[in-house]
Amino acid sequence: MGFDETIIHCASPALCGIKPACLFSMSNQKFLDGSEHLQQWKCQFSKEKKFFVPVKKNDGRFLFFVYDKNLLEKILEKPENKKYLSSKGYHVEKGIKYVLSELLHRLSANAIFPHEVGLFLGYPLEDVIGFETHGARDFKYSGTWKVYGDKETAIRRMNLYKKCSETCMKLLASGLSVPLVTKKYTYQKGASK
Repeated sequence: MGFDETIIHCASPALCGIKPACLFSMSNQKFLDGSEHLQQWKCQFSKEKKFFVPVKKNDGRFLFFVYDKNLLEKILEKPENKKYLSSKGYHVEKGIKYVLSELLHRLSANAIFPHEVGLFLGYPLEDVIGFETHGARDFKYSGTWKVYGDKETAIRRMNLYKKCSETCMKLLASGLSVPLVTKKYTYQKGASK
């Protein structure tokens, strides 16, 4: 899978505006192969408040954090999410810029993985806490994430993300660029409402 395919496969739900963020890794070489495209896309997507943040790791790969600022702000505005993130040492009172900076710092460090990232990825708080509490055991369902709360709603959401990725991969295979793929998907989504 090339750079463009990896971006669409892993990040289309955030780029299409149905998920607050996506997180995935890629090799250093794949990142270098696609860096020119990435620079072009950054400008286009930033107009829609969608951002790519590559985080270099010490093991020769990049973590990509791709997010929709509008959707992420909605997640971070919820009082229960603010309280949770505060308990994890995030300075939520300083705003999204500081919270994201702290998350990215934690992701770049080779220390313990910050499981609170699930909240940024749009996973329900109940599931994020359940994963931490149960050590990835005793879940009701396992898919994109481990579900400890509302299984039916979680499955619908996972299926929506999967369908988005599949549809966008088909659009990419038809010859559209990554920005055009997400625009076409978003247009089709809006037209079908």
